[in-house]
Amino acid sequence: MKLLSEADCRRGTGLPFEEQQILRSGDYTFLTELGNKLLLDDYVTCTANYMLNLFFLRRSYLQFDRRMICAAAIMLASKITNFKVQDARLRPTKIVSMLHLVMRSPQPFDEKEYLRRLFKAEYKLLKTLEYDFEIELPIDYIDTVIEKLYGGCEDKNMLSTMSRVMGNECMRSIAPMCLPVLSVATASVILAGVICNMPRPYELLLENPEKWWNYISPDLQLEDITRAVSLILEAISLK
Repeated sequence: MKLLSEADCRRGTGLPFEEQQILRSGDYTFLTELGNKLLLDDYVTCTANYMLNLFFLRRSYLQFDRRMICAAAIMLASKITNFKVQDARLRPTKIVSMLHLVMRSPQPFDEKEYLRRLFKAEYKLLKTLEYDFEIELPIDYIDTVIEKLYGGCEDKNMLSTMSRVMGNECMRSIAPMCLPVLSVATASVILAGVICNMPRPYELLLENPEKWWNYISPDLQLEDITRAVSLILEAISLK
């Protein structure tokens, strides 16, 4: 999908950015829990989260049932990523029953009504995204960034695990929608490296440490990486 400007992402629709960001972070938590209950992998949940975030940049939080849009995003992401579409876990009836469970709703479960709302939400999601599903995710590039920067390190298991966590957590932010995906992936690895007490990129034995990001790709810009770090930290501070 085409990148948006940060200004457009901060403008959103219907609510001040700070309130939108709180809702976005809460939606990430809810969607992730629903995905875990359905035993989906993080590629599906990240794809769903990207679509969810884009939807609410174009539509107001005040006019839609966020939880139902979350469920519709999961169902749609499962289809476009070809994640075992025939698996019983991904049948609409299973999705809505799990949705009701995760919502912890005190109301009786009405499967027919939930399905009606789910299919309506999926249609709204499709129309809002304009059927554009060319989505790149930061987690696609995590391993590449680690190998480029930390390929000489013996033990990278903890860094790899934490980088993937950050690659998921970055979906709480607007960074994946307004910055190049490789920049966001690099920011995720840098943040994971801080947590894991790894050497900073410029401390590694590189020929040109002043421009360490060029070892990942000559197309990377330090300004984009720095901005991605800032946006991710801004979002996860609201957890």
